[in-house]
Amino acid sequence: MNCFTIHGARGTMPVAGKNFSRYGGNTTCFSLKTRQGLIVVDAGTGINALSDCLAKAKTLPPTTLLFTHFHLDHVIGLPLFKPLYRPQSRITLMADPGRSDDWARSLKTLVGTPYWPVRLTHCGARLSFQDLPSTRMPLQLYGIRVSWCPVWHPQQCLAYRFDVPGQSIVIATDHECGRQRRLDDCFLQFCRGATTLIVDAQYTPREQAAHRGWGHGTWQDAVRIAREAGIEELVLTHHDRYRTDTQIDTLVREARRYFSRTYAAREGMIL
Repeated sequence: MNCFTIHGARGTMPVAGKNFSRYGGNTTCFSLKTRQGLIVVDAGTGINALSDCLAKAKTLPPTTLLFTHFHLDHVIGLPLFKPLYRPQSRITLMADPGRSDDWARSLKTLVGTPYWPVRLTHCGARLSFQDLPSTRMPLQLYGIRVSWCPVWHPQQCLAYRFDVPGQSIVIATDHECGRQRRLDDCFLQFCRGATTLIVDAQYTPREQAAHRGWGHGTWQDAVRIAREAGIEELVLTHHDRYRTDTQIDTLVREARRYFSRTYAAREGMIL
């Protein structure tokens, strides 16, 4: 049985406090567990909750960690991912082959001197660094059809889609509409017919006017995409670090005026 879980949905930096307790303060991480293995999307601080669960297991599933991009809020939890330190772990790390940087080298720099006492390649797990296929032909990972699509965000970013019989989930953690028509059109087509769309809604429409080019969306953008793509369920994510639980509730209410099945991503949410 497949199980998709949200472990972190905050953007930019993690936050803590009573005003952020319902939706959580950890940054982006999602997981999809199947009978054959585990797919993880991004390694923000939300990966710690997943890590704690895996630490209790006697045997670990083969794991593939897919990265949308490499801004700090999406990788900062990687050094504390406990399966890295178990020799029996088999972990594959994958990312966009079209990136202008050396993404594997970036991760090795993050998890290594002078930022971390143990080098990523010396942690103990059997690691494999692989580019996603340059042909952009979908992968079959642990019984799941995985495809991806570039979206507009500074320094490049991918959206992912997971398809299984009867369900499909699209994740677009960091995405600003209206920057490149070609990317917008491709993403809309990528989303068509999906069951669930989890998409960046960091800003209100008024806030975004002062943050053009920062690479983040609004609930209005999310609703429009969901309606045009025929999405069944919309989940707003990448919550602004200053956005309280009550304020997120308000955004959801506004979005539901136009798309009734709208929810806000929260830690521990299972789809």
